[in-house]
Formats: sequence, C-alpha cells, structure tokens
Amino acid sequence: MALISIVFSLLITAIIVFAVLTIYKGGKKDEENVIGSPVERGKGVQCLTQIRRIEAAIQMYAAEHNRYPSSLDEMDYLSDKEFYCPVTGNRYKYNASTGEVTCPDHPR
Repeated sequence: MALISIVFSLLITAIIVFAVLTIYKGGKKDEENVIGSPVERGKGVQCLTQIRRIEAAIQMYAAEHNRYPSSLDEMDYLSDKEFYCPVTGNRYKYNASTGEVTCPDHPR
C-alpha cells in the first residue's frame, strides 16, 4: 500500500513539473497561436509601454497645435532614443494621419 502511494505521488509531482516547465517555456508554438516565454512577453510589454508614452505625448502635441506632428522628430520634448524599441533597437513607425505609433518587431 505504501509503495502505491509513493508511485502515485511521484506521478502527480512529474505532471506538475511538466506543466510548470511547459508554461515557463511558452508552451507549444503553433503558427496561429504563438505564446512566448515570460521573458519574451516582458520585453513586448516594455516596448508597448514606451509606445503608449509616445502616443500620450503625441496627443498632448495635437491638443496644443491642433494637428498631429508630421514626424516623431518634430516632438522636441522627447529624446531621440525614445523613438526606438528598447528591446530590438529598431525605430518605431509613425502614421502622421492617425497619430499611431507601431513597433515593427512587437505587434499589438
């Protein structure tokens, strides 16, 4: 009886370890459903936070000047390094007609 309970508890432990490792590594990566590791997701959040900050500055610019800036370089109160993805270093894309900023490497 004790042997069966030990084997059963080892089996449950193995299932839990497998589930935790699968979640930590990001699970299965299908072409339709790509879930990255927590580190990859964190980097995407860091990039999205930077984009939100730039878009807030664009909205303030639009409120002051009654138009969106024609380029990101027109916004003097942000440093040039803020217009680049903090993860990959690629420059953000800016749509002057909508005021939307996107990262080529981290889609929303």
